[in-house]
Amino acid sequence: MSNFDVTKNNVTNGKAITSLVLGIISIISAIIPFLGLILGVVGLIFGILGLQEVKRLGQGGKNISVSGIVCSSVGILLPIILAVIGYLAFMIIGTP
Repeated sequence: MSNFDVTKNNVTNGKAITSLVLGIISIISAIIPFLGLILGVVGLIFGILGLQEVKRLGQGGKNISVSGIVCSSVGILLPIILAVIGYLAFMIIGTP
């Protein structure tokens, strides 16, 4: 006989996993201006929805959802920072 406690809520939330995947892809594709930004926003939405479902339904994946939110936020900020750096570099080079 085994003493394993089997729970029926041992399911990882799919939106949390989607958020993490989209967040990682948005960081990788940050060099492409709008792709990284769009993937980051969609990943952030999935992360927030996934975190709410994890709390409401008692599913697993809270850490994955939080990681997805963080990666998606970095994926949103990175293209913006790169665009500002590019604009400043263009303005500095363009001045006589």
